[in-house]
Amino acid sequence: MSSLWYSITVAPELGIVLGLTPVMLVRQRSKKEKQSGHAPDRPPFVVRVIRAISQYVLQIGCWLITTAGTRITVEGLENLPEKGPLLIAARHYHHLYDGCILLRCIPRRMHIFVALDWIRTRWQRALMEWACTTLSWPTVLRTERLFVTTDGQEGESIFRVDEVKKYLRNAVKDAMLLLRHGKGLVIFPEAYPNVDPDPNPKDRGVSFLPFRAGFVRLVELAERDEQARVAIVPTGFCYTPGKRRWQVTLRLGTPLYRKDYEDATALASAIEERVQELSH
Repeated sequence: MSSLWYSITVAPELGIVLGLTPVMLVRQRSKKEKQSGHAPDRPPFVVRVIRAISQYVLQIGCWLITTAGTRITVEGLENLPEKGPLLIAARHYHHLYDGCILLRCIPRRMHIFVALDWIRTRWQRALMEWACTTLSWPTVLRTERLFVTTDGQEGESIFRVDEVKKYLRNAVKDAMLLLRHGKGLVIFPEAYPNVDPDPNPKDRGVSFLPFRAGFVRLVELAERDEQARVAIVPTGFCYTPGKRRWQVTLRLGTPLYRKDYEDATALASAIEERVQELSH
């Protein structure tokens, strides 16, 4: 999913299409409110309108991207809870289309857990940190990717190694709060897509990477208040090349719950197995 943001930074006009201008107005206004000591729990009407416009424009951007490059079939929408904390654990096949398809097709506002370690310039870092913060998208750094350039060679990173833990702490906190507040969160537990402009572990010919089980830990933390009950929906992608566009089937499985499994490892394994089944 990091490459969704990469596409924005290499084409600034795409960033505007995806709603960065409206959310910037919200960010500036919110900052002034905090400085003045008047930041109410419920944002002012103007801020709410701008946020709604931003989300609407984001949806339009995803619709344009996916319409141009894919033909989508969706199966299993009836498995999605209409409300309450939702975590979509999805296969990561395409660096750009996966996230856009989910944002377009899921009938709830979703927040995506993204990696920013691909960034190589200060302006990209400033823009992406601001955008993800404004959209409430948790961000992490993959340690193994910090000093790898887009051609797979060693290089310098705009991030320091000692920032990895800080990003992880903030991402865990942000994701936990989203779930506790009944929001929807998308995570790609493989961490890398099959189709990616940058080198990654899947270049060795593997179709799936083992799931990183940290997403189950997020669920456990969110449910510590004994009020949240997170629905984890295993989600598969099946891509078939077409003459001009990918034929993509998005499959949503029935929700799984932490309480139904003996431990986190058993739940992570069950979700991984189900995601692979849904991706064929």
